[in-house]
Amino acid sequence: MRNISIITDSSSDLPVDFINREEIKVISQNYSFDDGVEYGEEHPMPMAEFYERMRRGEAAKTSASSPDAAMQIIQKELSKGNDVICITLSSELSCTYNNIRLASLEVCEAYPDQKIAVIDSLSASVGEGLLIYQACAMRKNGKSFSDIVMYLEKYRQTYQMEFYVNELKYLVRGGRLSAAAGAIGGIMGIKPILRLTDEGTIEVACKARKASGAYTELKKRFLECKVDPRMITIVHSDNLEQAIALKNELQLEEKFDQVLITELGPTIGSHTGPKCLGIAYQKQH
Repeated sequence: MRNISIITDSSSDLPVDFINREEIKVISQNYSFDDGVEYGEEHPMPMAEFYERMRRGEAAKTSASSPDAAMQIIQKELSKGNDVICITLSSELSCTYNNIRLASLEVCEAYPDQKIAVIDSLSASVGEGLLIYQACAMRKNGKSFSDIVMYLEKYRQTYQMEFYVNELKYLVRGGRLSAAAGAIGGIMGIKPILRLTDEGTIEVACKARKASGAYTELKKRFLECKVDPRMITIVHSDNLEQAIALKNELQLEEKFDQVLITELGPTIGSHTGPKCLGIAYQKQH
C-alpha cells in the first residue's frame, strides 16, 4: 500500500505543530492590505498584527489558492510515489476547491498509477480542520486511501461549526451582510450566531444581544447537541481569554477527550474581524 499525502489550504486553521508533526502540505491562500504587500504561507504575518491592522480600519483582501500553487504541491507529493488526499474550504465560499480540482486533473495524467482525491469539506476553518484530523488519524491506523476518502465523503456533513462575530462591519465589508442590515444591527447591539450548513454555505442560526449574550447562546446551542466527545475545537480571532473560559466551562459540563483551541487565520478572519469566537465538532452518528 502506498503512502498517503494529506494536503489542505490555509483556511483550515490547523496548529503549526500539528501540520509539522503530520507532514501536512498547505496550499497558500494569500492576503494583503492597502499597502499591496502580499502575505501567505511563505510570508506570514503575525495574527496579532493582522487583527490590529483590521482594528485600525485597514481592509484585508484574500485570494483563493491558485491552480499553479496547487499543481506544484500535488506534483511534488506524487513524485514521491504517494497517493494524495486534498481537503479544501467549502466550494460555496471560495473557488479554491475548483482551482485545486483543476490542478489535480492536469497532474494526474502524468501519474496514471497513483490516486488523487480532492474533497470539498463543505466547511471552513476548524470545521474543515476536523476532517483533516480524522484523515490523519485514519492514516495512522493503517486505513487505505479508499477507506479514508469514503469516510470523509460520507460523514463530512456530520462536522459542524458555529461562531459569532463581535462587529458586523467586517461582514458588510466582505459582502456577507448588507450595509443597511449591518448599520441597524450595530445600533441594536445584535451579534448573530452563524453556522456552516450541510450545503457548505454560511447562514444565521440565531441572534443575540451583546457579546455576552452571544457567548451564552453559542455555549447553550453546543450543549444541546449530541456531540462526539473525542474532539472539539474552539476557534477565536484575537480572543484567547474568552476561548479559554469557554473551554473550561464546557469541560465542567461534559467530558471530552480533547478540547483544542486555535486562532482564526486571515482567510476567514478577514470576514469576521477581531473578537470572533466559535466551536467546531462532529455530531454523533
